Amino acid sequence: MRQYSVPRFVGSLCVVLALLLSPAVRADDAAAVRLKALLQPLVTLRADFSQSIFSADGYQIQNSEGEMYVARPGKLRWIIAPPMEQWLISDGSTLWLYDPDLEQVIIRPFQQSVADTPAMLFGGGADQLEENYSVSVSSSEAGTSYVLKPLASTGLYEQITLVFAGEMPTQIIIVDSLAQRTEIMLSNAQRNTALSAEQIDALFNFIPPPGVDILQND
Repeated sequence: MRQYSVPRFVGSLCVVLALLLSPAVRADDAAAVRLKALLQPLVTLRADFSQSIFSADGYQIQNSEGEMYVARPGKLRWIIAPPMEQWLISDGSTLWLYDPDLEQVIIRPFQQSVADTPAMLFGGGADQLEENYSVSVSSSEAGTSYVLKPLASTGLYEQITLVFAGEMPTQIIIVDSLAQRTEIMLSNAQRNTALSAEQIDALFNFIPPPGVDILQND
C-alpha cells in the first residue's frame, strides 16, 4: 500500500494555491511591484501539470502528472493521474484528500491545512509579502523568474520560485528545509475563465464514493 506524508503533500499544493491566487499585497520594491501586477488580476487558473520531486543530491524520487484548477478565494482542484492517482479538492473552507488506491478520504479544515505553511503569509490580508520574504526577479529565454526567500526561517521551505511567460505562470519550484526540490511545470494554461455557480460547485466540492474510509481531522 502506498504511504505518503499528508502535511507535506497538502502544504506544497497550498503554497501553489496561495501564491497564484494571492490577494492584493503592498509592494515597495521593483520585484514585488512586478509580481503583484501578475498575481492581483488572477481570479481562476486551469492547467495541466507535471510534478517532479528531487532529493538533495539531485536524484528524481517521484514524478506525476495531472490537471489543476484554482479559483479565488481558496478553491483548489488538483488531480494526479494514475498510477499514483490522488485527488486534492478544496472549496475554501474544507479540504478533501482522496486516494482511490487506499480507498480513503481525509477531510480537514482548509485553514488548518495551511496554518503551518508559507501559504498564510500570502493569504492573509494583514500579512505583507515584502515583510516576510525577499523578492528578486530575473529574466531568461524560459521566462521571468521571481524568487521568494523567507526573511525568518520557517523550518519548512527555503525558497519558492514562480516562473511566468508573459502573464501566464509556467513553472513553480519549491525547495524545502531538507534541500528537497519540487518542480511543477504547467502547460495548456487558461486564466480567468468565467465559471457558473454550477461549475464551481462541480469542480470544488467532493462527495466521497460509497464504501471508502473517511478520516475526519478537525
